[in-house]
Amino acid sequence: MEYMSTEIRSAREAMTIFKILGIEEITTDRQRKNGTQVFELPIKQMYGPSGQKNLRFATYKTGYVRNVTESNSSSYQINKTKKLPADGRYHFAHIERILIHSWEERLIHLAKFIIKNYYKKPTYLISDYTMGTIKSQYRQANELRNHKHRDALPFEDDIQVIINGHRYNL
Repeated sequence: MEYMSTEIRSAREAMTIFKILGIEEITTDRQRKNGTQVFELPIKQMYGPSGQKNLRFATYKTGYVRNVTESNSSSYQINKTKKLPADGRYHFAHIERILIHSWEERLIHLAKFIIKNYYKKPTYLISDYTMGTIKSQYRQANELRNHKHRDALPFEDDIQVIINGHRYNL
């Protein structure tokens, strides 16, 4: 059996992977003129019940690679970083982005980032609180649906009301 390498080594391989995964290039003419490329993943990121936005990433001629999803308050850089010590310009240690000046290297970096962060691990991580809320809403909707068919109230016969710290049973 022949061994196939899974390492992305060229822009052509990155573009082939994008095509296989359904990642589309949605670059406008103006962006293309400025040396920017924008890619949209077929994965939607959830921001509430009505907030579904496709994930978007851009590579820039200046050397940056960024997540530019519409629902982000601002685009954020996904370039690699290096930690620099304090010097004459900075009085404290700081982190600097490593710019990727080659178009091909930017595309390879983006492809590796997307595969690592969106295709090798679960994309939709839902917290226990959210799952509990969804389940309780589902149960409550089912109970209300069942009560409507029986012409009964959706609560027990005993109703308790607290007024000024005193409990009253109705």
